[in-house]
Amino acid sequence: MLLKKIIGILIILLNIAGFGFLLYMAGLMLKDRFFPKKQIIAVQQAKIKKKEPKIVNDDIIPDEDDLLKDMDLSDLDDLNLDDFE
Repeated sequence: MLLKKIIGILIILLNIAGFGFLLYMAGLMLKDRFFPKKQIIAVQQAKIKKKEPKIVNDDIIPDEDDLLKDMDLSDLDDLNLDDFE
């Protein structure tokens, strides 16, 4: 009987805490809606700076001609295209 009452009290306390949390979140939402922080947004936009990428070697992707020269196409001679039907 005591265990049943303890569990019941625990459930009631957790429900009250959850309801309080919902009220807190609703208060924050209403505060942000009716009292927006326009000054902080303007300051944050002023602080944003575009960083230049630091690339040492601009030749990251080789030319297509070089890729075709490095490929070994001799394996494709024996390819039977009838297998793919």
